[in-house]
Amino acid sequence: MSGRGGIARGRYGFAEWTLTTVEGMAVRYAGKCLSCGERSPDVFEADDAQLWCLKHAGSVRHSGFEVSAFQYFDAEMVDGDSGVRTP
Repeated sequence: MSGRGGIARGRYGFAEWTLTTVEGMAVRYAGKCLSCGERSPDVFEADDAQLWCLKHAGSVRHSGFEVSAFQYFDAEMVDGDSGVRTP
């Protein structure tokens, strides 16, 4: 409701978006200790993130870890007539 006791009206528009991978940015991996929250640097190989977890376990005796994979994307609005809009 509006401040004058009437009904607030609005116009809503819907847009379609698409994700594209960032060129030259490969999937990355990072290890995280679930005991203390310390994180490894992000790396290109899952084995390197796992190795960080093992070294951390050996040095501080923590035993719970997570290895995550992530990738970077750009979001772009899609123009219904001609495809993806250019910035």
